[in-house]
Amino acid sequence: MKNNTETIWEAKREDVIRDMIKLKNKYGIGDFKAIELYGGDGHTLSNKMAEQSVSFVGYDINPDKAEGFRQNVPNGEFRCGDSVKMMKTMREGEIGFYNLISTDAPICIYGENYCEHFEVIEYIYKLLKQGERSLCVFPVVPKPYDTEKEENAKWMKRREKFYGTQNVNLDLNKVFDIYDELFKKQNLQIYEHCFTCREYRNNIDWMYEFMYVLEK
Repeated sequence: MKNNTETIWEAKREDVIRDMIKLKNKYGIGDFKAIELYGGDGHTLSNKMAEQSVSFVGYDINPDKAEGFRQNVPNGEFRCGDSVKMMKTMREGEIGFYNLISTDAPICIYGENYCEHFEVIEYIYKLLKQGERSLCVFPVVPKPYDTEKEENAKWMKRREKFYGTQNVNLDLNKVFDIYDELFKKQNLQIYEHCFTCREYRNNIDWMYEFMYVLEK
C-alpha cells in the first residue's frame, strides 16, 4: 500500500534574520561582511543574510551551483572550493576577514567523510579580524529524522562522537557547553550565545540556528 502522507516543512528564516540583526545592534557589530562556507545555490538562508550585508561570499564545491547562486544572491560572490580542506590549510585572513560567518553544511555525511559543520567549526578564528566583534551562525539538529535507516547509521555515529552522547535527540542548552569549549580553544571571547528555531518538519522543531557573538 502506497504511503501518501505528505511531509510538511515550515521555514522560519525571517525569525533567524530578525535575531541576527538584534545581536548585531546589541553588540555594535559593523555592517555585515558575510561569508557562507556552504553556499550551494544560495536559496536557503544565504539570500536572506545577503540582503542584510554589504558584501557576501559563498563557497561551494560544486561549480554547477554558481549560476543559481548568482541569481539568488545578486550582491554575492560565488567561489568554488572544498571549504573543509580550505579552512584546515589556509592562513588567518588568507581569504579575507568577515564579521558574519555561516556554516550551513549538509545535515548528513557528505564529501570526503565530512559531517555537518563538525570539520570547520574549530577553524572559525581564521576568518575573524583581531579586536572586532563578529557573529557566527550554524544549524544544529536536536531531533534528526529517519535515524533508523541504514544509510544514516554513520551519521548517527558521528553525531554521537561530536556531542558526546548516545541520545539521538539533543538537549540544546547542554549543547552550548560543547560549542563554548570549541570557541574558547580558539582563544575567542564569547559575548553571547543563543538559538532560534529555523525549521519545522511535520510540526516538529527539528532544526535550530545557533548564534555566537565572538571576538578574537
